[in-house]
Amino acid sequence: MPNIHPFLVHFPVALLTTALVFDLLGILLSREELSNVGWWAQLAGTIGIAAAVISGLVAESQALIPPAAAATFDTHQQLAFVTAGAFTALLLWRVGMRTRIDTTRRLLFISLFAVALACLWAGAWYGAELVYRFGIGFVLITP
Repeated sequence: MPNIHPFLVHFPVALLTTALVFDLLGILLSREELSNVGWWAQLAGTIGIAAAVISGLVAESQALIPPAAAATFDTHQQLAFVTAGAFTALLLWRVGMRTRIDTTRRLLFISLFAVALACLWAGAWYGAELVYRFGIGFVLITP
């Protein structure tokens, strides 16, 4: 089975970043339609992060992780699980909050979303380290 993890991981990063930007714009400009874009981007990004985690587990079963990369891999994987859980919880909170939106709840939600997004970016950085520093996922071709 081909490794689709490198293809899938970019979608949640882009979509969840977009969600935060549009949610902030919706608050700052008092435009509900911008917050609606944030909602759809969050929904798609949360589905995407689930797909990325599942494909990462499949990729792990097929990869050889050298001992030098073990700590980086463990950190990448732990951040993936934490962020998947955080974004799932935030999505459920948002679904429940849709009828009771006040400024305090919205600002708390945005703050927690930003923290979860920072964890997602950190996990992406560790994933890039695995590829570009340790060469995991590359097939080396000798001339």
